[in-house]
Amino acid sequence: MDIKKDVNIWKFSFYGFFKNLKFFEPFLYVYFLSIGLTYFQIGTLISIREIIKNVLEVPSGIFADHYGRKSSMKLCFILYIISFFIFYLGYNFIILIPAMLFFGAGEAFRSGTHKAIIFSYLDYKNISDQKVEVYGRTKSYSLLGSSLSAILGAVVVFIESGYRYIFLLSVLPYIIDFFLISSYPDYLEGASDKSLKFSEIKEGIKSSFKNIKDIVHLRRGLINSGIYDGYFKVLKDYLQPLLKTQLSVLTIGYMFATEEKMLSVLLGISYFVINIITSFTTRNSFRLKKYFSGSFKVLNIIFILTAILIGSIGFLYWRNLPILIIVFYLLYYIIRNLRRPFMLDYLSSVIEKEERATMLSIESQLRTVIIIILAPLLGLVADKWGLWIMFEIAFVTMAIIYLLISLSDINLITKED
Repeated sequence: MDIKKDVNIWKFSFYGFFKNLKFFEPFLYVYFLSIGLTYFQIGTLISIREIIKNVLEVPSGIFADHYGRKSSMKLCFILYIISFFIFYLGYNFIILIPAMLFFGAGEAFRSGTHKAIIFSYLDYKNISDQKVEVYGRTKSYSLLGSSLSAILGAVVVFIESGYRYIFLLSVLPYIIDFFLISSYPDYLEGASDKSLKFSEIKEGIKSSFKNIKDIVHLRRGLINSGIYDGYFKVLKDYLQPLLKTQLSVLTIGYMFATEEKMLSVLLGISYFVINIITSFTTRNSFRLKKYFSGSFKVLNIIFILTAILIGSIGFLYWRNLPILIIVFYLLYYIIRNLRRPFMLDYLSSVIEKEERATMLSIESQLRTVIIIILAPLLGLVADKWGLWIMFEIAFVTMAIIYLLISLSDINLITKED
């Protein structure tokens, strides 16, 4: 089957494209700083978002498996849109809390669910052996969306001399995605029981966690993925304050515009380049598979390289080298997005088909626990000792953690007694 001609795979790709048209994302941290928030408050907001996501994560996955994955996805977009309106109206820490709560709820109903839809479709078409290629392709369209988002967001910020309107602009693509999800084939709904009771949800959660306890490679894979992506989610947008504090080092100066406008241009271009290059590499990530006998080798190598990159970014900030910071952030994004298709390949090999949305939600839940802990702690470190110390602490802790959770060949690991 030629996946390039498959209508539904195109729909999966465009879902990711529109989902990533979050025009505010390249400017979220500098927006928070512009209204007077500290790094600790920013970290606390991120933590609040992840707490509500954590609370709803597993129940939302079970909801998707039993009541319907398409229904779960449509609900998530309604929650996102509500959060965007609150962000638009918000002007202090307190008002932004409900915005983060609605956003976190949307994340909970989305995470894991769309991947389960894709895997179900591949099974239905008997092409599950192409999952790395398909996921890489759909992920590349998500990154194309992020690239366009960065440029359009920068234009809006430059023209309006502010960040609020980019939240309103983000509503439109999410309305489009709502209707796109509705057009997916009905058999991808995946609903198995319309009369699911709370007791059954409880039993489903207990069964899933028992599998995690009993199966070594499943447990280690979920923990490895959760920790790796947790660090990435916390650190990925610190590019914004890093460049904000070093804007004066660049020769562009403020000859033609205010600092805010010049920062919007620099961030827009930086995120555009990062996402467009990452899109290309992610789309071709499946080609790496032929050079390695197992996904676990790629995952281990990338984990180590990521820790080194994090330490290097801190050093470059200390040495006032903003251009190299952008280059290293580009590498950071590239290898993370190269890693994700291989992690999904690894996990899908050890997860029972009927538990995919639930298990992938548990993976996401583990990630949110890491974010809940790391976001405010690293923000506090940044407030007290500076951004470069924060990055070096992240490097050291990530390197130590790797020694405890590196992955092994699935075929060489057996179920524990």
